Amino acid sequence: MERVLRSSWTRALMLVLILFAIGYAVFQSQADRREEVEAGKKAPDFALTNLQGQTVRLSDYGGTGVLLNFWASWCDPCVNEMPLLNEAYGRLPGVEIVAVNMGETKERASEFADRHHLKLPILLDTQGEAKKRYKISGLPATFLVDDKGRIVQKFSGELNRSDVINFMERIRPKPERN
Repeated sequence: MERVLRSSWTRALMLVLILFAIGYAVFQSQADRREEVEAGKKAPDFALTNLQGQTVRLSDYGGTGVLLNFWASWCDPCVNEMPLLNEAYGRLPGVEIVAVNMGETKERASEFADRHHLKLPILLDTQGEAKKRYKISGLPATFLVDDKGRIVQKFSGELNRSDVINFMERIRPKPERN
């Protein structure tokens, strides 16, 4: 009898734990959907280190449009688009291009930047902070952020020259009309 009772309690406890786990998973799924990064919403801020060791926040670029590109040196499409981004960097007033390296060491990202003569700012997301906030699931991923800090568009995949130019024009601050 004692063995049957113990077995029943064990099964009941397991059932409660399984139901709790399912409930928690559903709750997390709903929370993730509510925090979806989409056009029109405020771009999630982050604090990452650049190759010079300084902390940089997305909010530091307030008042300018930002083409925010997530990349890694092992990603062939990322490598292909990097010269286009570097070439466009600084060419359009009011627009910044920021490249966020995903999960690689400072040394590896610096070596890549040196080898490709990159001038654009490179931020290091070694702990996955920005990856998590922007819900990055594949590389390259590009977010257009307007001068008010709102997401204009998310683009997944390799950029070409006309993409870069068109995206920069879309986030270029418009002159105030009186």
